[in-house]
Amino acid sequence: MNTNRVVLVALVCAAVVGCGGGLSAPRTVPTSGTVLFKGKPAEGVKVTLHPKFDMQFTPNGVTGKGGRFILSTAAPVDGAPPGEYSVTFELLRPGADQRGLDTEFDVWKGRYANPDTAPKVTVGSSATTLEPFRLD
Repeated sequence: MNTNRVVLVALVCAAVVGCGGGLSAPRTVPTSGTVLFKGKPAEGVKVTLHPKFDMQFTPNGVTGKGGRFILSTAAPVDGAPPGEYSVTFELLRPGADQRGLDTEFDVWKGRYANPDTAPKVTVGSSATTLEPFRLD
């Protein structure tokens, strides 16, 4: 009976310690934009904002019809925190790897996926519509 109490106390302590140090979601503002590929709206493009400031979150979204996307950071379509970012793009399609396992691959083979050479944008302190991204 004493052993059960010790185990119960240990589990409660572990739960309290484990739940206390999580990340809190940053303040976000609605953020959207459009991706054009060779002048036409690009559907199915994963758009990722890489923060140029200290943040544990990476806002992202996927373009729909018309090439339009709405970013999500900590919750669906909550936008992005204000700040400066580099923006990468991947056109993901289902496929199989060399072992035959299901995976996704970037049709553009990483051409637009390097944050170091990617376009830079600034998300303002209120709702932000980014200038259209024109990929060739």
